[in-house]
Amino acid sequence: MEDYPPEVRSAPLLLCGLVGATQIHGQLTKVLHESAMKEWGNTRVKYLSFSYDMRIPPCKRGGKDAPGYRIGGILKRRWLEKVCNLVPAVLVVCFDWTEDLQPSPPEEAQAVTQLQHAQRQARDRELRILVLVIVHANAAEPEAMCSSLRQQLEGTTGTLVVVKGMHDLAARAQKVERSVYTSAMGFYAEEEKRHRKVWNPRPANVPQWALTAMQVRVLVKIGFLSEFRKDTRGALNSYTKAYDQLRTCTDIADVVERMALCNLISYRMYQRYFTSHDVATAVFHCRVHTQTLRGCSDDDGALAWRKWRWLSANHQLFGEMLENTAQAMPVLMNEADMWQFPGFHFKLAATYARRLKQWAREVAGGRLPPAALAGGELVPAVFLGQSEWLERPEECSDDPSVEVALRNAHSQAAEVVCSQQCLQLLTRAQACYKERDYTAGALACSALIAEEYLEVGNMFAATKLYERLRRSRAEDELGNKGGGLSGSGCAASHWSAPSFAAA
Repeated sequence: MEDYPPEVRSAPLLLCGLVGATQIHGQLTKVLHESAMKEWGNTRVKYLSFSYDMRIPPCKRGGKDAPGYRIGGILKRRWLEKVCNLVPAVLVVCFDWTEDLQPSPPEEAQAVTQLQHAQRQARDRELRILVLVIVHANAAEPEAMCSSLRQQLEGTTGTLVVVKGMHDLAARAQKVERSVYTSAMGFYAEEEKRHRKVWNPRPANVPQWALTAMQVRVLVKIGFLSEFRKDTRGALNSYTKAYDQLRTCTDIADVVERMALCNLISYRMYQRYFTSHDVATAVFHCRVHTQTLRGCSDDDGALAWRKWRWLSANHQLFGEMLENTAQAMPVLMNEADMWQFPGFHFKLAATYARRLKQWAREVAGGRLPPAALAGGELVPAVFLGQSEWLERPEECSDDPSVEVALRNAHSQAAEVVCSQQCLQLLTRAQACYKERDYTAGALACSALIAEEYLEVGNMFAATKLYERLRRSRAEDELGNKGGGLSGSGCAASHWSAPSFAAA
């Protein structure tokens, strides 16, 4: 699933940073996860490890309200990376004082300094602070030992937890995990509220398309942040609104950026629907998204490869999710609905991959004009889904975006080697058809597999498959002459293999 950013391939987890005393982070993470598994049946927080001198990426807020602000795109790639991997909601500042019964005054002063640094890092982004002090197991007055740290937290929302030795840490892990979880949930709720404040009322001289683009940005971010809090309804509501605007408002971004974001949103919507056991609504959105992708560009231009690749990836993804759901909870599946049949989607994914190969052969035959190779190298875009930029676009005699599209098209045409992918998808589809005794569909997959073998020059495998198909056909005809129906004829009478037009 390389077409989807790694951050969207699974539901996001609350993010917590363990700061300092890095030697205990491994054991601390283990006991916190074990506590969550024991109480809730799953881990609820992702833990990052930082040293005392850590730096949180600086916060850049208010830029959209500055005079002359220009929208360069909808969602920055960096935003997903930050919220999923870099910027925690909670900082747990750890101090390991287990070696001595009483920490020395210099050690206490250093701890205060380290806590102050963590507070400065947290202040800009309004992160939550929790201080965890592990004192000696035989310490007489552990709370009194931490008085200087407690004073540092006065007047803040910070929390201090003192435990006596690593054994006591395991016993109190539940309290620490709950505190981290509650604080993180509050942080992401506040982040949602902050993102909702967007240009109301709209500043002067801001066109409608810019306002719509900003609304889509906000909706995507709110939907993703809602997933941190396990607010499925809120996430789906935001995602649906963002998706509809991306489909209909063609002036907010070019087709590549809009469709890439539609793919990202659809991935998250599929997972939310399947997690909620709402297979029928997931299928409905898959139909809508398939229709959106099929109409996003023509079949032969410089962007056609994106269309076929997106469609293939979409059906493969949805087929895998259906397959997982069918294995885990078969009662949710409606076998009368072809769109709830994984084999249907695997076969369509292979069909679109084959169409991509056909497009690549046509490009090699001269269907597209060559790229001018002016403007320097391609530079990755800052915003998710956008095509690359040229280093020196002023050198292009034509539209620089056309040059970028042609370069990408020719590069893709040279790299397309889909036979192995097609074989894997068709094999999976065939297995699904056989599992349900849809013999006609299984035979159709066998014919396509044979074509793939023939295309790559594997004459032995292709000949064996064609021979099997010939025998199956002969047996079928013999059964019909005898007044009955063979297995394949019976299957064909109530199930026909999905065609390319079915999508």
